[in-house]
Amino acid sequence: MPNLDWNNLKYFLAVARMGGLTPAANSLHTSASTVSRHIDAMEAALGVRLFLRQQRGYLLTDTGSTLLEHVAEVERAMQTVERQGAATDDITGEVKLATFESIAHYLLVPHLPAFTARHPQLRVELLVNRNLADLSRREADLALRIADPRQRDHAPDYIAHFVGTFRFELYCTRQALEQAGDWRQLPHISWDTAWVKLPMVDWLRTLFPEQTPVLRCNTMQAHYLAARHGLGAALLPCFMGDNDDQLLRLDTSLLQTQQELWLLYHRDLKASRRVLAMRDFVEEICQLELAKYG
Repeated sequence: MPNLDWNNLKYFLAVARMGGLTPAANSLHTSASTVSRHIDAMEAALGVRLFLRQQRGYLLTDTGSTLLEHVAEVERAMQTVERQGAATDDITGEVKLATFESIAHYLLVPHLPAFTARHPQLRVELLVNRNLADLSRREADLALRIADPRQRDHAPDYIAHFVGTFRFELYCTRQALEQAGDWRQLPHISWDTAWVKLPMVDWLRTLFPEQTPVLRCNTMQAHYLAARHGLGAALLPCFMGDNDDQLLRLDTSLLQTQQELWLLYHRDLKASRRVLAMRDFVEEICQLELAKYG
């Protein structure tokens, strides 16, 4: 143990989690040979075999699995120190907010000039991604997420603030509706197979039980543009559809499509002035904007 190089731990963690040298190297932005060298050095220092080298990848030995638990604890402790250090920051530097495209494009970005004017020394990194950011690993400082009110599940280390509700409605162009004669005869846009569990997919099946979508795609922006250019009907958040005079909101009278917005951040950052400034801004903007589309 006295000869253990603690710098090797991150390479050990990456290989253990990724299952091989190449994916571990990609995650660390280095080469597979560098990762291999650090793993060999760590095994030599400890005098034990940590991985079984197989064609399908690197598998942890029993000793490696036991060590992984302890190294993961060290990682969590270091992340806590980093977050607590960040919590003492003044309102300068950078704050990272993760959210989905529709919220970023239509709710937040139009108001960012007001935020930067309020906090001129604070830079914003807006992470627009379909995957949820891991706040424990500092992938973002805050996350603004859509949650089904029937299925809320927030990690115990996260502070969760309810910031408002909004609805989805069915939209199309006036010309598309005139050609179809009835909204039930409209072609419609849905989500691809990777997103079959989205509530919007179930709502569309209820609205168009006997139709196959004319288009499946995996971004809300594509749904919006397809509807706007007359391809068919799309389920859109009201804060998107109502703001475009080329689109009609259709009165389906069939669905309860209310969704909730929650703002989350790690409790270790609860004293961070950067995080609190962004939290207050997001809550203010969401409450102001969502109230327009009741």
